[in-house]
Amino acid sequence: MNQGIRIIKHMDIPPQDIVNPLCVLGMPGIADVGKFAIDTLIGQLDAENYMDVIFDDYPAGAIVDDSLLSVPKAEILIWKDPNKVRDLLIITADAQSLTPKGIYKISNFLTEIISQCGISLIVTLGAYPVNARNLNKKIPKIYVSSTDRNLLGTFLKDNKYERIQKGVIIGANGLIPTLAKARFNIDGLVLLAETDNIAIVNEDITDLKASITLLDMLKNSFDLPIKKKYSLDNLDNISKNLQIKKDKLEKDLETLKILDSEDKRKSLYI
Repeated sequence: MNQGIRIIKHMDIPPQDIVNPLCVLGMPGIADVGKFAIDTLIGQLDAENYMDVIFDDYPAGAIVDDSLLSVPKAEILIWKDPNKVRDLLIITADAQSLTPKGIYKISNFLTEIISQCGISLIVTLGAYPVNARNLNKKIPKIYVSSTDRNLLGTFLKDNKYERIQKGVIIGANGLIPTLAKARFNIDGLVLLAETDNIAIVNEDITDLKASITLLDMLKNSFDLPIKKKYSLDNLDNISKNLQIKKDKLEKDLETLKILDSEDKRKSLYI
């Protein structure tokens, strides 16, 4: 069943040693809202790498970071709460699978790992694209869906978020909690921060404000020790600086002359 999936385990933790665990999940997606939130959470909590999952339906290429090569993978990390109140199982990936069948396969596999770790609740983070003129300019709205009606009602009662009434959540962010409920009766919440819907067709867009809004939600709703590293007020300046650096890089790349003749053409794989 798990053909094409390889595990690199970095440490052994007996499931009984994981205290009241919560699973927080964020895969690459629209504006990488969930992915950036999870990466920031990992850095802040200094979570430990539990295992890497290599899957042959991830994009066929090597990732280069600081001149080092690595294969695209899913990562499962663990944060042990020093107060022994609630440990975290944190899941993210370098990419989504390339095919619907692959997304189902890796989602099923990760769901099994989640069940083995004794998780009772999965919280997934992502983006909710809306028309730019409907965006909340100050603080992005958070939209909520759940695998359980009672859980949804309880969560919305205590928090000022909005229901996702209808639609489709594409990819592992929506599929993993849904499969976990169907197979193992594990409850799930899907939390999506609104972002400009132009990000659907422009893969270069990132939305730091939406990601930080999700982190604030995690901090307040689940009492996690997330530091206020960014504020919603200074994110506009951070985003502008990132855009300036990106524009400069694109300008530098334009100075490169690509020869048209096949015998002289050079190829770059990024």
